[in-house]
Amino acid sequence: MELADAAPTVVRAISVVIVDDHPLLLEGTRALVARSAGIVVAGVANSGEAALRMVGLLQPDVLLLDLHLPGISGIEVARRIRARFPRVAILALTGYDDLGYARELSAIGARGYLRKCAPGAEVLAAIRAVAMGQSCFAAAGARLRGAAADDTLTARESEILRLLACGRRNAEIAVLLSVSIKTVEYHISHILNKLGARSRTEAILKARQHGFALPEAPLTFDR
Repeated sequence: MELADAAPTVVRAISVVIVDDHPLLLEGTRALVARSAGIVVAGVANSGEAALRMVGLLQPDVLLLDLHLPGISGIEVARRIRARFPRVAILALTGYDDLGYARELSAIGARGYLRKCAPGAEVLAAIRAVAMGQSCFAAAGARLRGAAADDTLTARESEILRLLACGRRNAEIAVLLSVSIKTVEYHISHILNKLGARSRTEAILKARQHGFALPEAPLTFDR
């Protein structure tokens, strides 16, 4: 009596949702992922709100997430996704090499953190790694140049500093980050202390002098 041939093992493709508010980068990343073996693009989004809706609908294996998004920030998206859909592996793809962001993402439970300038092969390898439960924080080495290790800005402080550089007031920042004005004021106080600044304007100027990448906007107020 002959034994029947064993059924072939079927390997399911890794499903990915890609989130980026820059159309060219979004399309480039989608094309990169779409032509790779064993990975499929389940969907794309260009805002934090759209990302939350799409992940809720599709529940992909991996969320490839830009951190700087209109509306809800990437950090807040990661926090909400981890709370609601812990099975989804979050891989941040950002233009900044910021230790504070990496620390906060790791604390939230994200699996990885990559620079947007990373080679395509590295991005694909990271997607496969986080889908298998591994961690990939290759880009987490930068600090504010000239600052001591214990003076590194946290991810939330970095986020608020960038909003300050865009000319956002405390009330606007509170709405964007879904926190209270008192919480915003608390973070700003820590930013000023860490940078040795007496005002928001001075903090922004000092951060730029230390090599911190901030948006260019007129600095016209300190409240």
